Amino acid sequence: MSDVFDHDDLARLRIALARIGRTVDRQVRGDALTRTQVSVLGTVARLGPIAMGELAEIEGVNPTMLSRIVGKLETQGLLAREADPGDRRVVRVAVTGDGRRTQEHLRAERTRVLDEHLRRMPEPHGRDLLAALPAIEALADVLGPRPVRDTPDTDTPDTDPDATAGTDTDPGPGTDRSGGALVADEKVR
Repeated sequence: MSDVFDHDDLARLRIALARIGRTVDRQVRGDALTRTQVSVLGTVARLGPIAMGELAEIEGVNPTMLSRIVGKLETQGLLAREADPGDRRVVRVAVTGDGRRTQEHLRAERTRVLDEHLRRMPEPHGRDLLAALPAIEALADVLGPRPVRDTPDTDTPDTDPDATAGTDTDPGPGTDRSGGALVADEKVR
């Protein structure tokens, strides 16, 4: 399959996905949360309560950095740390009511912004994009499948593109959509 795309095609795809992600991020009112904080909040909202070690692995950040991120979200009343009932040495993180409302608001805002832009596209391009959706989802899964828990949650991983990472086209925490490193305190605009 790699011979289907030449270097220029790959660059165009990467740039287009990056532009989409950055544009949506900039236009969503993120209540002054960083992209990494938004990502952590989304992951905990979908998978939590979750052990800090598992969360660090999913988010791709070191445990010390994650502890700081969770601390800031805890101070804002969005997350809460708790001891694991089965192993008191393990710290688990859970979303609070305010955290869930914030995550739902951010998801709704991203959806609204994306919908607003899609409506401005010519209808044939919209149909082409819809037809390409399975391929885009397959690419996202090849890049890194979303972790799935056996426990029920309000978000369905197969249908909620915002359930984890900060944005729909997010390649993962610690990178921007063009592959460059993010500064941990970069704000969602």
